[in-house]
Amino acid sequence: MSSNFIPVFLNGHPARVASGSTLGQLVTQEDPELGASFAAGLAAATDARGLPADKETPLSAGAIFRVFRSARTAIGRDDA
Repeated sequence: MSSNFIPVFLNGHPARVASGSTLGQLVTQEDPELGASFAAGLAAATDARGLPADKETPLSAGAIFRVFRSARTAIGRDDA
């Protein structure tokens, strides 16, 4: 494995991303449609502990994330 790439997990599937990548970049790389929803606030993410994560979250080797679409119009909006 090249030292320029790190292994991570997204929605139960392994992926490799460039070192220094963000969660938003990972999601867009692995699922462009879900990535667009995540960027627009129509999808949410949690880490391996179930804690919220945003698109700017830096990735580290072995990181585990779950990204999912919300039934609400936008994540985090009180009027949704």
